[in-house]
Amino acid sequence: MKKYLFSGILILLFVGATYKKVASLPKELQEISGLAFIDDSTIVAHNDSGDSAKIYLISTSAKLLRSIKLSGAKNVDYEDITTDGKRNVFLADIGNNNNTRKDLVVYKFSSSGLRSKTSVSCSKISFSYPEQKAYPPAKNQLYYDAECITYYKDSLYIFTKCRTEPFDGICKVYSLPTKAGTYKAKLRYQLKIGKRDWYRDAITSGEFHGELLYLVTYNRIIKYKVEKRKAIFQKQYGLGISQKEALAINKKGLIYIADEKHKLLGGGNLHTLKWE
Repeated sequence: MKKYLFSGILILLFVGATYKKVASLPKELQEISGLAFIDDSTIVAHNDSGDSAKIYLISTSAKLLRSIKLSGAKNVDYEDITTDGKRNVFLADIGNNNNTRKDLVVYKFSSSGLRSKTSVSCSKISFSYPEQKAYPPAKNQLYYDAECITYYKDSLYIFTKCRTEPFDGICKVYSLPTKAGTYKAKLRYQLKIGKRDWYRDAITSGEFHGELLYLVTYNRIIKYKVEKRKAIFQKQYGLGISQKEALAINKKGLIYIADEKHKLLGGGNLHTLKWE
């Protein structure tokens, strides 16, 4: 890997990939936790538990367009957001650091007319993990925190965050229906993510693009090919360490990644990754 600095913008060049800073995020999104495209030029974004129940619209150059309140929702710990490529947006309130929550929910609302609205009504997809038997479970069963949700074909997919002791690096992949209601999430398969350290063990965001799946951690992006709804590892690239919390992909396949502002790690920026 080689690093080049042009006009104050860090550009990382890999074999077949270019990662560069687009712009600093607006001050309203310093605790950013999710990104999703609602049209070619507009991204919906949100903060994590440090904000109220609201979303923000930004441009692809990170310009703040407006904030929108969410009616019928509260913010316990928003972690990610996705769309079905039509008119439905899904905001995941699934942060569960201690594996104790019994109120996990995905808020569903329409993207229609968001650019002119100040408030939008939400319906609820409430769920639980059927394999979780205790709140919290034993230390070697701490699999039920999650920071990533994405849409594939007819379902929502959740990628969990490993907090087990001893650490085993397992990410459980669950699916949910997209219709409002109360469900038991369906365990689809497991992925082995990372090594024993604080920045490699967790998927923080991701998105399907056709039959490819991209997942991001604090220091890398991982590419999978989807076969029979299961993710098969292809390759990964290191992106440097920052608190990367959000990923979205436009129709052309250009990947946008945002990192939360952190005292030690820096961040607070929107980046693009062009994967040849």
